[in-house]
Amino acid sequence: MISLIHPMTLESIGRTAGQLGGTLSRVGEPIRLAASEACHAVRDETGQALSRATGSIRKNPLSFMIGAVAFGVAVGCMIMSGRHTPTARERYITGPLDHAGNALASSLHRLHGNLKFW
Repeated sequence: MISLIHPMTLESIGRTAGQLGGTLSRVGEPIRLAASEACHAVRDETGQALSRATGSIRKNPLSFMIGAVAFGVAVGCMIMSGRHTPTARERYITGPLDHAGNALASSLHRLHGNLKFW
């Protein structure tokens, strides 16, 4: 295969790439160290917060139980508030009549389709 790039040019490209890699490595090292320190700090703070919360729960278990139940009730009320509860008329009169009407219309449509001769 014939190379269109002069060998000296290939050598200088290789050197430049090596220098660029070294520069990036030197620049990236402080960033890696800062990220590592930040991760360790977050882990330490999280551990301390967890131990404080555990201590508070052990000192006052009843208040945390009441708070948890109140939170559950609040979430349940929010979920249930979006539901529509049918009235007695909807449940026992309107709903069954609508269902029966739909069933009758569907049956008649099917019967009409089966009785077509032409």
